[in-house]
Amino acid sequence: MDSHRELHLYYRDGHSRLDITDSDKHTVLYTVHRASSKPHLTIFRAPSASTGGFIIGQVSFHHFSSGIDLDRPGPPLAMRKTSKMSSNYEVHGNSINWRWERARALTSNIRLVDNFGGGVLARFENASFSVKKQGTLSILGRPTWDMLDAIIITGLAKIEYQRRSSSAQSGAINASNLAVTNQ
Repeated sequence: MDSHRELHLYYRDGHSRLDITDSDKHTVLYTVHRASSKPHLTIFRAPSASTGGFIIGQVSFHHFSSGIDLDRPGPPLAMRKTSKMSSNYEVHGNSINWRWERARALTSNIRLVDNFGGGVLARFENASFSVKKQGTLSILGRPTWDMLDAIIITGLAKIEYQRRSSSAQSGAINASNLAVTNQ
């Protein structure tokens, strides 16, 4: 049986912060600060008994394209859409060749696939009807801390991009409906 680790994503401070907890739902592993200006996400590994907390990455979104910029200490990561019509993102870095893709059509659940071997590395299930919980990220196998950091950075980038895209689409639909109503 494959080992896996469930991480839980909880909104804090009115959605301006996100805590990622371990399987026990209490031990904070990562804290994410969300902002309306660049960088849009700043991700910290939480302090432990032996180390202080530190930034593992920052994510910035392009306003008029699907571009996502990732900045992190250590080996760089690049994240790009697989095609204009696709919602999938390729991730490339030092010995990393991954793809974040929708788990099923018409859902915001996603999974991370290793393009080298084809295996699933992680799955994210959105907690659609929860106010405080964003979802659960299941990590398959036992990645190193550096690999887990890369999964967290790219996964949060994909999740936040989806959230921003659906918010923008909802706003456009509402504006369109308002224009039709006012005619």
